Amino acid sequence: MTDVAPLLEEAETLLNQFEYEEAYEKFSEALENDLEDKTEAQVRFGRAEASLGLNQVESEEILEDYEKAIELNDNPFYRQSAGGFCIDIGKFEKAEEHYRKAAELDPDNKHHYLSDLAVGYRFKAPIMMEEYVEQVGEDIILRKALNYMLEALEIDRDKAKELL
Repeated sequence: MTDVAPLLEEAETLLNQFEYEEAYEKFSEALENDLEDKTEAQVRFGRAEASLGLNQVESEEILEDYEKAIELNDNPFYRQSAGGFCIDIGKFEKAEEHYRKAAELDPDNKHHYLSDLAVGYRFKAPIMMEEYVEQVGEDIILRKALNYMLEALEIDRDKAKELL
């Protein structure tokens, strides 16, 4: 196995400096090496993150990098990032899957992941599903977002009604 640590460090530094194109190139270069799973996961995740700053990278390619990183090293941070990206591109079921798995992997912070899902869904779904919302109204989206938030707060519907 090739030592890609210096290349990976350079790529991450570039990413932290918002030099997305250069970071993307360095992460891609690192992938040309024979990598251990955990290192490959880190590289794939970094490349996905760098891709967010580039217009020429297709959303499916970005999602593929996130999901390959998760396959190689499943952790709540990767899941949360992938979930947020899925919300941004309108893949709400996939977003829910990632956020719920993050909550399962890190139950102490379940409320954080589910509240992220609730807020993301509440504000992105009406935009992504504009025609649907025009036909049936926004209540369905609001209800689903509220259910996610109630779950994050560990409050059932009856208790929420009582409190309101």
